[in-house]
Amino acid sequence: MRSRSPTRWNLRETRMALPRPPASSRASRPRGAIAPVAYRTIAEQVADAIRAAIADGRIQPGTRLLEVSLAREMGTSRAPIREALGELAREGLVVKEPNRGARVVELTEEIVREVGSLRGLLEGFAASLAAQRLDAAQFAALDTMVREMERAAQQGEYARLVDADYRFHDFICRCAGHGTLYETWQAISGKVRLYLSTTNLMYRNLKAVVRGHGEIVAALRSRDAARANRVMQDHLGETLDDFIAKLRRGGRGSRPRRASVTFRESRRARRLAVARLGRTRDTRARGKGST
Repeated sequence: MRSRSPTRWNLRETRMALPRPPASSRASRPRGAIAPVAYRTIAEQVADAIRAAIADGRIQPGTRLLEVSLAREMGTSRAPIREALGELAREGLVVKEPNRGARVVELTEEIVREVGSLRGLLEGFAASLAAQRLDAAQFAALDTMVREMERAAQQGEYARLVDADYRFHDFICRCAGHGTLYETWQAISGKVRLYLSTTNLMYRNLKAVVRGHGEIVAALRSRDAARANRVMQDHLGETLDDFIAKLRRGGRGSRPRRASVTFRESRRARRLAVARLGRTRDTRARGKGST
């Protein structure tokens, strides 16, 4: 099946002005408590529009994103389009190819293996460090996330499960106390979210996903760095192996484009994941603006 042309959807419809709080709310704030307004460039607005179109399915996985067509569609020059596509590429939502432009990412078997194996190394190391650093409040936060995953699995709230799953692993990486490790984790965060949306969807038993996270918390509580590393890697490896086996049984390993089926089935999870990417980027922008 041929990819949909980028000229067939209207990105202008997704442009939204930065929301302002009600006048009464602004007036009631004490002096000095007003949050700074984040300046939004044209490139940021373009990235938001494309991100939203990917999230709600108007732009399908594998679709080529042509600078000329996007610039015409959005009524701007190619420079902010190019900048926006670069940002989306860093988030892992877009792949830029030499002499071919950009396209929306697809989770093929190769990409899943790369993301899964890298997660094992990063998160195993993070768990070994966090096991020696986590305090009572941080353990309580992890317990809360596991309970949230359990409720989501019981109620069939797939998007909530994926979101809580991501926050759980992100929290452990942040608590490791290793700045470079966490920066590396953030660099692949976009693909990690899409990876979770796809692998958890095809897992045999979502309750097993939750149980695996409980075992990780228990290993962290043991304060045994080697055990925490091993349990984390075992959990991630089991999920990866199960997903690859399902890809092959379904005949998708030899036809990477068929992997887009999983994206359609997990649309709500993608929408939540992509929305959080946008909020994360805005938070970073505000942080830079306040320095």
